[in-house]
Amino acid sequence: MGDWISMEVRKKRTLAGMFIRYICIFCVGTLLLIAILLLVFMGIVNAGLVLPANYAEAELNMNREKIAEADYVDKGMIPEDSTYGVYEASGKYLYGTFVKQDRKNAWECYQENKVFAEGGGNYRFLLKENGEICIVKYYIAAQFSDSFLRKYLPPPVICLMILFVILFVVQSIWISKSFGKKLHKELQVLNKTTECVRRQNLEFEDMHSDIREVEEVLCSLSRMREALQRSLKQQWKLEKRRREQAAALAHDIKTPLTVIKGNAELLDEEGLDGAGKEYNEYILKSAEEIEEYLVVLQDMMLAEEMQEEVISVSCKEMAGKLADRAKVLAESFRIKAEISVQDGYLGGTNNFDKIVCSLGQIQRAWDNIVDNALERTPEHKKIQVVIERVELTEEKYPAGENIGRESSKGEKSYLAAKVLDGGPGFTDEELICAAEQFYQGDKSRHEKKHRGLGLYTASKFAERQGGKVMLEHAGEEGFGGAVTLMLRIER
Repeated sequence: MGDWISMEVRKKRTLAGMFIRYICIFCVGTLLLIAILLLVFMGIVNAGLVLPANYAEAELNMNREKIAEADYVDKGMIPEDSTYGVYEASGKYLYGTFVKQDRKNAWECYQENKVFAEGGGNYRFLLKENGEICIVKYYIAAQFSDSFLRKYLPPPVICLMILFVILFVVQSIWISKSFGKKLHKELQVLNKTTECVRRQNLEFEDMHSDIREVEEVLCSLSRMREALQRSLKQQWKLEKRRREQAAALAHDIKTPLTVIKGNAELLDEEGLDGAGKEYNEYILKSAEEIEEYLVVLQDMMLAEEMQEEVISVSCKEMAGKLADRAKVLAESFRIKAEISVQDGYLGGTNNFDKIVCSLGQIQRAWDNIVDNALERTPEHKKIQVVIERVELTEEKYPAGENIGRESSKGEKSYLAAKVLDGGPGFTDEELICAAEQFYQGDKSRHEKKHRGLGLYTASKFAERQGGKVMLEHAGEEGFGGAVTLMLRIER
């Protein structure tokens, strides 16, 4: 099977071959472009739209005798775009179209028999029958036959070069985009595969590419997926066995615990005196603590295993549920709760913004947060609940991704439900560790049944929704610590 896959991979195109193919297309396209432009240039020359490069020289040859016999040389005898000057044999300038500087230079070139003018152009020396010398400065270059085009456009050769550069750039952009599009299409298959593996969605069909290097990576990812599937199945079996063992252990402990507690209660009814009564009270107290630890064990397993139906709840409805629940919990502790819900958004009629979550999990997370605040608040003080909408960047507060949500950069909207307690506040250690499993920083609590699972389970439930639990100092007089439940808002 492996040899067959290797053979199939070897038959595919390589990145180098693909690149060479596009290079060849680019080179052939450039040569065709040059050939087409040359043909176009030859066509417009044959059509008479462009004068040949030796047009001025041919015109002078044709008018040479006319110039020699003429008493006065006018512009009509001279080719267009050429200048001239008529001199006496002594070198005195008589008339013509030469500018002042060209008059002297032209005569010096005549004396030295130099036909090439300084700064470009050629000289033609014509002897007239009356002894005068006519010097013509002309250029060997193709020109448009139309005077309007000659005036406002560069020479045809320059126009041709400019057109070539424009078409060359267009061709380069088109070929590079075509190459990039083809390569992106092949790499997109790789991105889809890696994304499925990243999300641990391993039940997808093998994808393939026409490029050998990409196909080799896909084959490696396929083998990695199979290995990951085996590893996850093994891990799942181990986790299932661990939970079964924990459940069996809790059940096994419960039976002797019930016997111990029942006998201790019978002894207590017998009316023990002195040390016997004291020892029996120790036994009952320890039995109650063991029962509490069994409840903690069940809560911990519940936080790890619970998967409830995901529903969509409007922000207004969620804010109302959280506010009502905080009020009920505070009354059960006989502690005053000040509740503030943001007006204009949560209190209005806007139901377009939703929170996608397992409602039962979020309510349990909120209960744990409020319970935590009430336990830290002395009976003569109060707690404060603030529910509002906030915009946060992902880099500062990265969200979880348990409900198949794509992570993206930029600002995200959250429903922030903050609880400020009336206790002494969090220590530096608690700010870091309070949401960890089994952490018990309970020096400030008036309830001693805290087992270090409240904020941990709240954090887990929030992360499954795409949110987060944040701990900070309250920053307001009369309050100590603040815990905020961040729920991701989707429009």
